[in-house]
Amino acid sequence: CFTPIRSFSSHLAGDPSPADHFYFNNTGSIPPAKMITVPYLTALTTYFSYGLLFAFGQLRDFFRRFIDWWKAGNLQGYAPICLGLEDFYIRRLYLRIQDCFGRPISSPPDAWFDVVERISYDNNKTLKRTTKTSRCLNLGSYNYLGFAAADEYCTPRVIECLKKYSASTCSTRVEGGTTALHCELEDVVANFVRKPAALVTGMGYVTNSAILPVLIAKGGLIISDSLNHNSIVNGARAPSHLEKVLRELIADGQPRTHRPWKKIIVVVEGIYSMEGELCELPEIVSICKKYKAYVYLDEAHSIGAIGKTGRGVCELLGVDTADVDVMMGTFTKSFGSCGGYIAGSKELIQYLKYTCPAHIYATSISPPSAEQILSAIKKMGFEVLGDNDSPVMPIMLYNPAKIPAFSRECLKQKVISNVGDLVGIKYFPAESKMPQVEEARAKVE
Repeated sequence: CFTPIRSFSSHLAGDPSPADHFYFNNTGSIPPAKMITVPYLTALTTYFSYGLLFAFGQLRDFFRRFIDWWKAGNLQGYAPICLGLEDFYIRRLYLRIQDCFGRPISSPPDAWFDVVERISYDNNKTLKRTTKTSRCLNLGSYNYLGFAAADEYCTPRVIECLKKYSASTCSTRVEGGTTALHCELEDVVANFVRKPAALVTGMGYVTNSAILPVLIAKGGLIISDSLNHNSIVNGARAPSHLEKVLRELIADGQPRTHRPWKKIIVVVEGIYSMEGELCELPEIVSICKKYKAYVYLDEAHSIGAIGKTGRGVCELLGVDTADVDVMMGTFTKSFGSCGGYIAGSKELIQYLKYTCPAHIYATSISPPSAEQILSAIKKMGFEVLGDNDSPVMPIMLYNPAKIPAFSRECLKQKVISNVGDLVGIKYFPAESKMPQVEEARAKVE
């Protein structure tokens, strides 16, 4: 396991005396049969490939400084806006494979969609759209339940809402940006996740990054898994390591003064978006109760997609929602809309309404988006739509040269997936099995 690492560079926005952050990780919680062991040869060739790309990129930059030295006179005293390694990855690595990212589509993000073809005449420095499209199988979307596509139940209601409320409130929640839809949505969400109250925001990413600084201040402690989403880190998977971290940090107290921590929050994800694994929530909740720590659960990928009635990891693992102090989720995945929510006690939600920047300063979620979420939840009827398995299925490629090759071959086979250091392939658990889908999956295999 990795030892706790204190992140001195991670500061909470708006907090002059940020709380301390500790990260923990332990792969011992995964059954041995599910462990992925990287062969030494694969690891060696992967590191060698990255090293080779870095070396040749540096060599090209070295010669370019001599060839383009005369351009420095045009700066007129200004330093280059990007220096050294700041844009090295973009210039020397990303541009080579940027055709594998950001592919435009010309249809709804359904199980099958139209992908616009692009061409480049300058080695991928610029990509030009063509009039040609390819009908591809969509394995790279967060549209887990298919609500983002045209729907006979949701779409007409969203259109009617657009006529009634317009496209945006053009105001914050505290200054005329709250409609009857927002109030109804918060009540429905709170009822759905079985918490007393909820607060919705216009952007899922902001939900984490705006809420956590409000919940913690000087003298507080955030314990976060290193695999948590960037919105949490900007915010626990292994109970055994979590207990060790908690014991040590409680015993040591605050840095320098060694005073007791005023508040401890353990931040976990229901499903880790890059690994597709569930957290061991029952054990984590038990440990947090033992050490009087609060539990903050991020259900961005699990809400709506897993559990008997789609209520997420708590329902799937049999955890009482009363034992989870703060529940966060997004509407961008299973519900086919935008925004996010925070659910908790009425006192907590009331406090956030007066202190959370995403509620006070940001424009409220658009009425059509709110109606889309409401319609999706109502159509679900709180019945089974999800699957007991994680909707995130990663494929390990390791070698950087395989990433563009895999992505381009998928496009040739009319399959679109997400690629990165890990290739995340998302599957629609509620989609019916069609012969075309099965045939395309066989091609991927």
